[in-house]
Amino acid sequence: MKKTLTIPTITCGHCLKSIERELHFAEGVEYVQGNVDSKAVMVDYTDDAALDKARGVLAEAGYAPTN
Repeated sequence: MKKTLTIPTITCGHCLKSIERELHFAEGVEYVQGNVDSKAVMVDYTDDAALDKARGVLAEAGYAPTN
């Protein structure tokens, strides 16, 4: 399953690397690709619980998605 998450607090490549690093360890997240210009991250995940966990991880890291 895939979902693009909008994250308004992405401002630079460092932010994106932090997000990718955080999600790398989230259970059920299989792939992450982000874009600084669109302030979005595409997440490939196994099920809805994994997506919820990914959202929680991002919020704890200061990168709460708006969707």
